Amino acid sequence: MTIVPLPDGYRVRAPSRDDAPAVAAVVAVCLRDEGDAGDATEMTADEQLSDWEGLDLAEEAVVLLAPDGQIVANADLVNRRYVRVSVYGHVHPAHRGRGLGTYLARWGEAWTVRHMPDAPKGTQVDVQHYIRSTNSSALGLLAALDYVTVREVYVMAIELGQAPPPPEWPAGIGVRAFVPGQDERATFDAVEEAFRDIWGRPPGEFDRFLAHTVSERRDPELWLLAIDQPSGTIAGFCLCRVAGNGGWVNSVGVRRPWRGQGIGLALLRAVFGVYYARGVRAIELSVDAESATGAPRLYGRAGMRVAKRFAIYRKVLRPGAELTIADDRA
Repeated sequence: MTIVPLPDGYRVRAPSRDDAPAVAAVVAVCLRDEGDAGDATEMTADEQLSDWEGLDLAEEAVVLLAPDGQIVANADLVNRRYVRVSVYGHVHPAHRGRGLGTYLARWGEAWTVRHMPDAPKGTQVDVQHYIRSTNSSALGLLAALDYVTVREVYVMAIELGQAPPPPEWPAGIGVRAFVPGQDERATFDAVEEAFRDIWGRPPGEFDRFLAHTVSERRDPELWLLAIDQPSGTIAGFCLCRVAGNGGWVNSVGVRRPWRGQGIGLALLRAVFGVYYARGVRAIELSVDAESATGAPRLYGRAGMRVAKRFAIYRKVLRPGAELTIADDRA
């Protein structure tokens, strides 16, 4: 697949870690343009470096430079078994309407096509973007490039004005912090099993899980594990991090045999308590709006509200059977 040319004077290259401040500045401007304000628009170099953890920057990210040499756009991707590639791109508002967004979209498609032979035989291969409902230019761009809307995702948020209620744990369930060097494999397995019910999620890979969570595992107080005490099995988990001045819940889940007991709500309240003790007041997470497990209702009971809406725009590049976690374990 051919990538469209850039406008005269613009250049593309792979980013380096030294580019994190400039890329973070572009992201912050885009957040403001999409309607965020205050702390919600803060994006630090450290946060950008955290987002790049686990990526091969030479292969899985690009930055676009204006004629004056300033970084004005960027994209990176999350690859799931080469069957689903999620591209995350930003174009500075002052440089929109010049084909930069189209270039980034085509870059993601070209990357996916180039790696298509690595996808399991007979599986569907697609590329997708998460687009904010307020980003009308990106919505129109992807529609014009033959992407279709397949799902809506909420970002839900809570502002802790006071200490959250203490968690209530069901009988036989205890909670402890993740232990680096001990719990990686068991936590990954628990996440994969609990997320079998998540729509459209191909199976994860253990090595990639480790690479993406280097800094988070150095802060195990924000990685909480609900333990079935009779068996010592991880029944549920809440894996979080600090993002700028706020908190971000990467994933929260409960394995099927332990659902319906309030473990998910207890985990959220427990981690909210950790954040509150640290002085972190604003916490967010993302969730499938049509979650089969009713996750938005759970987060609502925890006091969270829908703060932002995103549409998933997807293009199928190779038809086939969708690879799911259940298929991978069969």
